[in-house]
Parts: sequence; structure tokens; C-alpha cells
Amino acid sequence: MTGLPQQRRRPYRFAAMAIQCTWCKAGPGALCTNQRGSVDRRKDVHSARAIEWIRVMSTRCPERICQAPASEPCTLTPNVHQARVLAANTPTTTTP
Repeated sequence: MTGLPQQRRRPYRFAAMAIQCTWCKAGPGALCTNQRGSVDRRKDVHSARAIEWIRVMSTRCPERICQAPASEPCTLTPNVHQARVLAANTPTTTTP
């Protein structure tokens, strides 16, 4: 280890690229593709991915080294922490 500070990567073309697309299964950092997976979507991401991004970003990151509040990106990475994605998928209960 050289002791150099870890550099942040450049932001993605679309913020929702930080998570996996639930429709075409494009991984974090990859553009969404057509149904056959042969052509990248260059103008936008699938609406399913954008909706999932909004849901994930409305959750506070539970990762101990991050603790990013809702609507703030995770630290040291352009992707969101997997713990944050899992926390967003966990249903919450409310009492009437």
C-alpha cells in the first residue's frame, strides 16, 4: 500500500447507473441495453431503474463506514453500497 488517498471515480452519465437495472439486468456502471442486450441505450435508462434509484436514494446508507443520509450519494464510490440497496428492499411496517 502506497498511502495515497483513494480517489473518487467520475460520476456516471445517468445517476441511476449506480445500481443494477431490474429490467435489462445491466450491472452498476453499465448502460441499459435493448431486449436482446446488443445495443446500449444512450439517451436514458429504463424507467424501472430510475424508479429503483429513487427508492434506494430515499434510504439512509447503513454501511458503518459511510452512513450517507437519504438523498446523498455513498462515499468513496460512484456506486451505492450493497447494504443500502438491501435496506431499501426491506419493507417497513407502520401501525395505524
